[in-house]
Amino acid sequence: MSARIRQEWLLSLCGWTLVIAFLTLIDLLHDWSVPEEERLNNPLWWAVQEWGLWYLLSPVIFRALSRLEPAPKVKVTHYLTLMSGTYCCTMLLQALFDLVALDDPIAYTLYYFAPAHLLVLFVITILWHTQLRVIAKPDQDHPVLWADQGKDKAPVPFDDITHVTAASNYMEIHTSTRQYLKRGTLKELMAQLPSQFIRTHRSHVVNLYAIDRIQNKPSGSAIIQLKSGAQIALSKGYKQEVKTQLAQSV
Repeated sequence: MSARIRQEWLLSLCGWTLVIAFLTLIDLLHDWSVPEEERLNNPLWWAVQEWGLWYLLSPVIFRALSRLEPAPKVKVTHYLTLMSGTYCCTMLLQALFDLVALDDPIAYTLYYFAPAHLLVLFVITILWHTQLRVIAKPDQDHPVLWADQGKDKAPVPFDDITHVTAASNYMEIHTSTRQYLKRGTLKELMAQLPSQFIRTHRSHVVNLYAIDRIQNKPSGSAIIQLKSGAQIALSKGYKQEVKTQLAQSV
């Protein structure tokens, strides 16, 4: 288990223990301060019954939020999509737990917990942003692209990237020595790349400085031979622009 995951579980454990202890204390003080007929008479473990599920849910949500790192600015659409899905899942789990374990009707669970779960997700987001979030520091001398490496993010210097290939809903980022993955589209990626990168095909982007030569084909298209030995398709629609940009970069 990595130090980051341990920190997420520890934060969840300590946070919810404090919340449950506080709610239990408030309940006891209420029963102590009112006449017997007005007492709630809840069992000591009532707060664990109501909120104990979040001991498991909170670390999972922290893990999900970590996928938004290390970009300095979180995309609102990605965050809202993540939180909407999380909210629906937590409400479903809470309703099923209350129905099976406590025999509470689903309508009651939705009425009681729907606003509370929104507040909990807001607090979890604040904790992630202030205590856990990792933000990439910009480095103007060595600009990088953040790519996926297993469950982590890896910085890939732009100058090391030879070409990028689109594959379904993610991209393959190639260097001369290894390959990385990154979710998204080539159109989104082109907005992040410097001018040395050019589109050669609907599925390929190439670093101009990585090109060794261009081999024409009888059909009018061509093959780009990279210095690394890789071959990339060059379609007729991009051919003239690539040749122009390549001539200017020499």
